[in-house]
Amino acid sequence: MSTVAGSTRMTPSDAVIPPTLLSAVVAIGRQAGLPVSAWFSGTGLEPALLDDVDVRVSLDQARTVLRRAVEALPDRPLGLEVGARDALLSFGFVGVAMRSAATVGDAFAVVDELHRASGSLADFTAGGLDGDEVELHLRERWPDPVLLPFLVEEAFASVTAFLRSVLGGTWTPNRLFLSYQPPAHAARYQRFFRCPVHFAADADRLVISSGVLRSPIPTHHEPTLRTALAVCRSLIAPARARPGVVAAVEALLNAHLHRPLTMTEIAARMHISERTLRRQLALAGDHFTAVRDRVRERHATALLRHSAMAISAVAAEVGFSDGREFRRAYRRWTGRTPLAARTSGDGHPAAET
Repeated sequence: MSTVAGSTRMTPSDAVIPPTLLSAVVAIGRQAGLPVSAWFSGTGLEPALLDDVDVRVSLDQARTVLRRAVEALPDRPLGLEVGARDALLSFGFVGVAMRSAATVGDAFAVVDELHRASGSLADFTAGGLDGDEVELHLRERWPDPVLLPFLVEEAFASVTAFLRSVLGGTWTPNRLFLSYQPPAHAARYQRFFRCPVHFAADADRLVISSGVLRSPIPTHHEPTLRTALAVCRSLIAPARARPGVVAAVEALLNAHLHRPLTMTEIAARMHISERTLRRQLALAGDHFTAVRDRVRERHATALLRHSAMAISAVAAEVGFSDGREFRRAYRRWTGRTPLAARTSGDGHPAAET
């Protein structure tokens, strides 16, 4: 589920989206025995990267993988299967915040601000039809006819699943309007939503009773809400936005810090040529050596400041077999020695052994 929020405008190539939807469809594809790795060809991603909590994907990458998943499972209600999961799976930390809010209306306000932290690819606008009903209107962030049914299914199913978790499993929406023709699995809509479903409508919208918004949430807990909100806001901080190719290279390098991958190896894992990778990084205003150095410096600095590891061990952790080479590299990256970085981190100098 997602709503319109006042966040900064992203471009399709910015890697700012948590891979929540991708992880869900990959799991379904694997259960179906499909070669899910092929869905990632040419995107700069691979399925194993989706398990990294720091990984973000671009809209272009997400749409490519999801299109291939939808095409590989044409008769499956893929969006319904993803959206019908527990809110903590569908929304991640946003789901924690929703479950911790005081009322359903407050939970929808959480999503209004922070839906991008849940990995959403579409937005909702909410408006009253009259005093008794509220309409949730889905709007694609970047229109894609192939993905529209999947996105609509996932969004409306996730809303319905959340409301049933709060109001009870017998709760149903009032009506559901869908702008596309009935898919092959249209009968599943009726079984899941248990309300009148209208296809070929003028817009995609879910109609619920306005009184639902005043319903209390049994799991309301203010301390948990504050913590979850802080986590979600950090996930969508503008500083995290970077081109998808850069994010993919960073993720692969992070996953192999002990033995840093070469540019040739990275390109092979991204299913593109080394020349293409070099060109894409250049278009993003970056180059491979700079990305590799950033990843190694960031991890080394974290270890120096927050662990008691010897500096020689830190060097090995980020792929240096020679401690002196690491010291020279770290001074080049940061303008100071590893020992100085450790001292500034905890106030106590450490041995350079």
